[in-house]
Amino acid sequence: MATTTERRPTVAQQKAAADTLGAAFARDPFMSYVLPDAPSRERKLAKLFLPTMRCGLRYGGVEVNPDGKAALTWLSGGDFPLRLSQVIRSGLIWTPLNIGFSATQRLEDHEDVCDRELLNRAPAGFAYLWIVGVHPEARGQGLGRLVIQSALNNMRTRGHTACLLRTDTEKNVSFYEHLGFQQIHSDTVPGSNLPYWLFSQDLV
Repeated sequence: MATTTERRPTVAQQKAAADTLGAAFARDPFMSYVLPDAPSRERKLAKLFLPTMRCGLRYGGVEVNPDGKAALTWLSGGDFPLRLSQVIRSGLIWTPLNIGFSATQRLEDHEDVCDRELLNRAPAGFAYLWIVGVHPEARGQGLGRLVIQSALNNMRTRGHTACLLRTDTEKNVSFYEHLGFQQIHSDTVPGSNLPYWLFSQDLV
């Protein structure tokens, strides 16, 4: 499978992958909480995910299947969470204008809690599987598994000791366990009242 970690994706390919992620997360419980307005959610999510892909290209990796129907972004643990200079450089600084100030606050408040718990459990040398999604039209074809396996291989090649990830969707729990991830923590975020699950997989 070709991935864009070996060849930097064009701007058009990055935008197409961001659109795929927007469609993939349009009915996600957490993103529905962040962006309650369903008609505009997919469009705003695509604007959110485009700079996250730029972060992956700079500070970790990006995986996109050949037809752009599955996409993944990961970060090296040394760059998680992102520093202000990285947020500015990637364009994430414009998130409040892209998705709204209230939505950004909901996003950050929820993720701050989850990120603290993840860092408390993260080993030295870890990588963080930040975002992975498959377009609804292409689900059930194994594309998510393929981009995840490609990312794990690239993390291992880069010398990372473990891959950590978070999901806010209960139906994903068995999927990650099937791929060899072990659940290391689960809880509910007080502000959002939404559950989340943390997973880890050794890479050595």
